[in-house]
Amino acid sequence: MPANPQGWTSWMATRGGLKIMLILVLGLGVAVSALWSTVADRLGAPAKAELLAYQLCVGRDKGLCPKDTTFVQNVGEETVAKFAQKECAAYRARRIIVKDAPSQDCDCFLADLKCSSE
Repeated sequence: MPANPQGWTSWMATRGGLKIMLILVLGLGVAVSALWSTVADRLGAPAKAELLAYQLCVGRDKGLCPKDTTFVQNVGEETVAKFAQKECAAYRARRIIVKDAPSQDCDCFLADLKCSSE
């Protein structure tokens, strides 16, 4: 902007009508965008629920478990519950589903653990 006593009005006066209209439209667009962002943030849809999922293999030997599972050392009846409590501490809900009964092949059982923020 030029430094003169008349200020921004003389700067606008030296611009053509199309340039002035473009500046006004861009300014209005920025203002509407900021307003929309604020309204959408306050009234928008609730945040999506976070979900953490594990496929657990609970047993004594990690080498015998399927490759796509998370190994948990079997230390008794509460093994999966203790693992869930530790891993899902920051989540609101836990769901444990024991998928397979103990197998003779690996002396293990498989379970699904899902932690969610809902």
